[in-house]
Amino acid sequence: MKIAWSKFGRDRHTKGKGYSYFTGSDNCLFALIHANWGHRVAGQGSENVDDVCVVAIPPVEFITTKIRVEDAENIIAKLTRRQPHESPYIKLEADGPTVPCKFAKVVLYSANELLKNDGERSSDADWEIVCIIASDVENEPMHPLAMARNQLEMPGGTPRSYTAEEYAQAIWYWSQFVSKRAE
Repeated sequence: MKIAWSKFGRDRHTKGKGYSYFTGSDNCLFALIHANWGHRVAGQGSENVDDVCVVAIPPVEFITTKIRVEDAENIIAKLTRRQPHESPYIKLEADGPTVPCKFAKVVLYSANELLKNDGERSSDADWEIVCIIASDVENEPMHPLAMARNQLEMPGGTPRSYTAEEYAQAIWYWSQFVSKRAE
């Protein structure tokens, strides 16, 4: 089984971009994914592990970029977009101490899943890393904007459905954090 980074994942999950990241080498990350592959679970909204899967990994060398709102300083609202062809949105960023990483997960999309909703592959790998989740909680909810992008089948989203409870949990959780200001 071949694993690679998606261009989307690589562009976002590196130091200084304002998203969680891994400080070790790619080969080390790929080895951790392989070592924990047997315990993967279906990604939120996915029906099985053959499309989108989440692999839990020991949190060593993973860095969070979330700041609790009560610890945030110099909060700014930034107009941004994930990719050039996607709609812009407002992202809150700040300075302050980030929460420690206690849990780490890697989200991978299968080659076939990457092609849905006018998507594209970045490699010839069987699986591509699209997201790193470094968190202070074991089951961090998906960001509600990502959920909406998926459910509404917007550009960059993967068709999925979520319950009202899942949305409510995600909105509440993410209202308690801002992102570390990108460098």
